[in-house]
Amino acid sequence: MKKVLSMGAFLFGLVQTFNAQSLQGDNFDSYTIGNVGTVITPTVPGQGGFYTDFAGGSNSDAQIVNIDAAHGKSLQLTGSATGSGTKYMWKKGLDIAWASRTAGNDILKLEFNLYTGSATGGSGRGTVLVYDGTTHKTLLGAGYDYASKRAIGIAYYTNTTTGVTGNYLFYLEPNTYTYPANTWIKLRCTFNKTTGVATWTSPGGTVYSPGGTYTPAAVGVDPFEMDFVSAVETGNTVAHITSFDDYTLTATNATVLGTKEAVAEDDNILVYPSPATDFITLQSKSQIAKVEIYDTAGRKMNTKLEHNKIDVRGLNPGVYVIHMESHGTVFSKKFIKK
Repeated sequence: MKKVLSMGAFLFGLVQTFNAQSLQGDNFDSYTIGNVGTVITPTVPGQGGFYTDFAGGSNSDAQIVNIDAAHGKSLQLTGSATGSGTKYMWKKGLDIAWASRTAGNDILKLEFNLYTGSATGGSGRGTVLVYDGTTHKTLLGAGYDYASKRAIGIAYYTNTTTGVTGNYLFYLEPNTYTYPANTWIKLRCTFNKTTGVATWTSPGGTVYSPGGTYTPAAVGVDPFEMDFVSAVETGNTVAHITSFDDYTLTATNATVLGTKEAVAEDDNILVYPSPATDFITLQSKSQIAKVEIYDTAGRKMNTKLEHNKIDVRGLNPGVYVIHMESHGTVFSKKFIKK
């Protein structure tokens, strides 16, 4: 399959090269299937230099698994089946990487894929959180709430009505946007050190930043550590299983984030719902000229686009990739057929 990149996309790539810096990231493909750590206390690093802190847990609570061919290996966390026992996993060095960033790159950008897992319900969350160095302010975080099945963001803000400052949870989309078990979703968010503002792009494409009675409370604070977290609350009875993949942390600036480029067209094309049972809908700001769907083995499926909808009732359950051509550029999105 050919992919045509416009000059705008090429120039944007150069801008990113010069202005965005990679701080941390992993796709876990080089890891060995099985336990990540060898101890449940943060004393000895495991695979990839990751530390685990699993009070009341076991080494098997953090594993490298292979959920499906489309994603390859990923990190899986198993949460506590009771109402206590938050589990953390992290690697060192974010503070050093951030301190050595290029001057002006004061925006921290986090992206990752999350698998909602086989067990939903209960009370708790699977998240990726970025803390400061001393007081566990959550400068930036995102994840999945098991009870509501919704995408969430977490950040350090002040509620001006109550006067309380702390780590607040925000729902990124209306309550009609839910993500059931065994679903991959993508979360993207940024923290601006200069302003303290956190902004999220939800799996459904909604851009959200706290407003109203909430004001940023982490102005000028530097990130220190990023953790994968499985947290439970009082009354929980479910051992939630959540997976994470393809995470990246970068330092960038407002110029890069605000650049209008052809590659960003990919973010303006939505494919939903996923998982799908009968039809999927394509939503795009630009006209889609051609659509093709392939399975994970690379076989082209017999499908047809009509009025921005595709009938997928004839597809077997599984993961598929849809290729869409717009303005001479081909973009790809994954979806799941139930």
